[in-house]
Amino acid sequence: MNRQRAITVALVALLGLVAALGVFDPLFDAGDVPAPARVALIILTMAAALWITEALPLFVTSLLILLLCLTWLRASLLAHDVVVARERFTAPFFSDVILLFLGGFVLAAGLRKYQLDEQMARWVMRRSHGSVPRLIAGIMAITAVLSMWLSNTATAAMMLSLCLPIVSNLREGDPHRQAIVLAVPFAANIGGLGTPIGSPPNAIAIEYLRNLDAAPSFARWMLANVPLAAVLLAIAWLLLTRMYRGDPTPPTLDAAPLSLAPTPARRLTLAVTLLTALGWLTTGFHGLSAGTVGLVPVVVLFGVGALSARDLRRLSWDVLLMMGGGLCLGAAIAVSGLADWLVARLPLEGASTYAVVLVFGVTACAMSSVMSNTATANLLMPIVIGLGAASVSPILLAVALACSLAMALPISTPPNAIAFSSGTLQARDLIVPGVTLTVIGLLLVGTVGLAWWRFVGLI
Repeated sequence: MNRQRAITVALVALLGLVAALGVFDPLFDAGDVPAPARVALIILTMAAALWITEALPLFVTSLLILLLCLTWLRASLLAHDVVVARERFTAPFFSDVILLFLGGFVLAAGLRKYQLDEQMARWVMRRSHGSVPRLIAGIMAITAVLSMWLSNTATAAMMLSLCLPIVSNLREGDPHRQAIVLAVPFAANIGGLGTPIGSPPNAIAIEYLRNLDAAPSFARWMLANVPLAAVLLAIAWLLLTRMYRGDPTPPTLDAAPLSLAPTPARRLTLAVTLLTALGWLTTGFHGLSAGTVGLVPVVVLFGVGALSARDLRRLSWDVLLMMGGGLCLGAAIAVSGLADWLVARLPLEGASTYAVVLVFGVTACAMSSVMSNTATANLLMPIVIGLGAASVSPILLAVALACSLAMALPISTPPNAIAFSSGTLQARDLIVPGVTLTVIGLLLVGTVGLAWWRFVGLI
């Protein structure tokens, strides 16, 4: 651990110690803030500091939240005659949303292992000849589609590896070099809006909505947000092709199809992927939850040996633990009374839904620009819940999408970082189009998006 991280950890530990000793009690009105809410506020502050600075691995912070909830917060609740079962804090780590994402990770591992995702990308790119704008459109389309179902980080890494040889064939100084590289992270970020598994904030929002009996089905989420993603994708394409004009002659594209033998394992992986996607889209018909459907690829692909124990160990368990920690933090904020106390002090009385959506959307974008979008969702959504069930649904959805719309900096999202690491871009190449897309996206969510969500019955 370097010196800066060690200092951050020491300060957070000191914060917890002085809080436990009651040093901060005079800062609160004892009759206004319940003691459990004070404990939850300290845990929230510690989690925010550790998530923002990444002084500890993000998943370690999540487990620290669980530890503090089971010991410190639960003891405070019991001392005030509030009985909360341990399962209230542990259940989020194996909730339906975690199963949903686990299924998505397993499908991604299967498609990647048998190169089916790369074959799809090459198929689309081979049909993008004729002009550079058409090539960029093809790259963005396949990147967005893959990001709806696979990890946007893995999708960006794969697509960038296919695009860099194209970029290397362009002359130095050709603006199309930046346009082609930027097309990958922008499309990966936008594509993640389209499905519940496209981005962790989406699934976190659905879990909170499920607790309010307002969770949309997989198909309804896609009906509500795929059109929005398509519009943003078209705007991003227009922005890139207008800002970065270069030689209209397309570069040489080496995207020959892979020679993939139709093995039983490859056929099974494709069949299970299609079956799982169909199961997610038809949850309203068969009655199984999306998380239950997500267990199908886990059982089948590992059960028949298409994926091995080594593949299991390579799954993004840290992301699942981080999501579980965020949901656990949300439970702590709710049961302690902190959510109600925080919301009562927000200057939102009398504000319209549009205004509240804009306030939380801008806040989510600002936070996600400098920290994990999953951590941002984990910190903001419990506060949103305290606004009340009547108005909370559109705000939760707006926060989820806003977390993925922050794409102005190299550190804003993993796809941005991957694209920046290629050496083709400078920070200013991301800032101007990134800020433009973020602002347009927020405006669409807060205006047309809300109207469309009402029209399709999402809110």
